[in-house]
Amino acid sequence: MQYLILLFLGLSSILFSESQQPPTDPVGKARPASEKEASLLQTPMTLQEAMKSSDTNLMVEAETHDLLSPSEKSFKISILTPKQAEDIFREMAEQKNIPFCYPEDGCYARAHEMTRLMEKKGIISGKVFLEGDLKVETKNTPKGYVEWWFHVVPLVAVKKGDKIVLSVIDPSIASSPLTIEEWVAKQTSHPEGKAEALYKTERFNYRPSDKMQQLDKYRVKDIEDTVQTLDDYLILQKERNKPNP
Repeated sequence: MQYLILLFLGLSSILFSESQQPPTDPVGKARPASEKEASLLQTPMTLQEAMKSSDTNLMVEAETHDLLSPSEKSFKISILTPKQAEDIFREMAEQKNIPFCYPEDGCYARAHEMTRLMEKKGIISGKVFLEGDLKVETKNTPKGYVEWWFHVVPLVAVKKGDKIVLSVIDPSIASSPLTIEEWVAKQTSHPEGKAEALYKTERFNYRPSDKMQQLDKYRVKDIEDTVQTLDDYLILQKERNKPNP
């Protein structure tokens, strides 16, 4: 028994090692999050804790896939079955507090909220950022398309046969999980389309400016900005969807 306890502690320290949090850039004015929500998001769950907290059938095996951040920090994400990936995509797409039908801006807040919700269901995700000349056709805007200089979404690993496929959860431009290759192609298929940078980070990194930071928890300022950004774009989404008088 003593050997098993020591083994568990050793694995836990490898999976979720602490890192020094460097100074961060300030964000714009934000509405404070509730104390309860801020407390929850400051303390990340381990895979085992997330599994125990789950009240759905999306609980996953404590199986992980290793990735490397731009700062060369190793981190792990959950490995899902194809059905689990489809189920969590559908559940995220049905979230009424995330304005997927206003895709022009706010991807950083949508991704941050999704990673938090997935963590509560036993799924530890990462994030994937794409920078470049990006454009996607969509019915969710009057113009019929959106243009970005960067886009970010949650990242999970999906086990297909004997292969591990990295897949993204992006209900703003897709109806099911996409591979990274499919996701990039969807944003760069226009004539001027160009991907200039692609990188993966832990779920705590909020914006492209955070990519070199080795974070080990959600920052309160990012939580506050997530709350404000989602609320602001939910209002715009509602105004857009109003019937014409």
